[in-house]
Amino acid sequence: MNKQTTVTFAALAAACFAGSSAFAGTPVRVSKQPKEVLQESCITGNIGLNVTSNYIRQGIVQENQGLILQPYADLHFRIYQGSGPINSIVADIGIWNSIHDNNRVGRPGRVGTPNWFEFDFTAGLTFNIDKLALSPYFRTYESPAGRFRNTYVIGTRISYDDSDLLGAFALHPYVRAELNLEGSTGNSQPGNLANGQYYEVGVAPAHSYGDLTLSLPVTAGFGSGGFYLGNRGFGFIAVGLDASYALNFVPACLGKWSVNSGVTYYYLNGRNNTVASRSGAAGFGPAFTPGNGLADNNQLVFSGGLKVAF
Repeated sequence: MNKQTTVTFAALAAACFAGSSAFAGTPVRVSKQPKEVLQESCITGNIGLNVTSNYIRQGIVQENQGLILQPYADLHFRIYQGSGPINSIVADIGIWNSIHDNNRVGRPGRVGTPNWFEFDFTAGLTFNIDKLALSPYFRTYESPAGRFRNTYVIGTRISYDDSDLLGAFALHPYVRAELNLEGSTGNSQPGNLANGQYYEVGVAPAHSYGDLTLSLPVTAGFGSGGFYLGNRGFGFIAVGLDASYALNFVPACLGKWSVNSGVTYYYLNGRNNTVASRSGAAGFGPAFTPGNGLADNNQLVFSGGLKVAF
């Protein structure tokens, strides 16, 4: 190998080494797929079914015999979200039913759905103002079985989230008021022209232990003159113990499933157990009928069910 060839070979080798070194020191760029950003849904809700041993609405015994199924569904549409005084506005729509296999109450046999005791439809708005939620609504109480006259009400529910104040001991207090526009959900005597108003206050402290949540709801109901039989203001007080267990083995894409059970003690106004069942009564038709038994002032109600939230 002559001198010129040796110099040329050395130059080529140096160039190759320098090139390979430069390539080795250059980071390899790997193209990344853009990360998908999941947006929070503006629609939430839940559907469920409860089974109860006794149907008591607003402190008035409706049914205490046979099998009672109560399916329901709620939808919530967030139509506004901001950072001003009002954090968000949500449109609420809900349905609730009570289906009884005992059809001795009311007017069985006169309609095609004698076991469909009650159907309620609710439409309203919820204004979330910091920890306060103001929820005005319109509600209809109807009986596909013809057990009572249709009733139309407007109402408001105000709730407060006191979790930041009391932590695990939060009470989650609320108040609710309903004005009967046509008909009455009370049990006042026939011929009383006052449709009446219903008022309710309550708390629902709760604590979670893993997948298990225990709550202790306490509710008290009151009625204006003409709502409860005898124009008495006090309607009832109820104290319950509820347990809910999350079924986390269900895939998240199918919603959040849970089962629940509970027991509630009711202390009723002395006349809430004799709902007026005569034709033309202002309110619901009633637990005191042949074969249905006279309800005692002290009621113990057992319930259980399944809920799917999304």
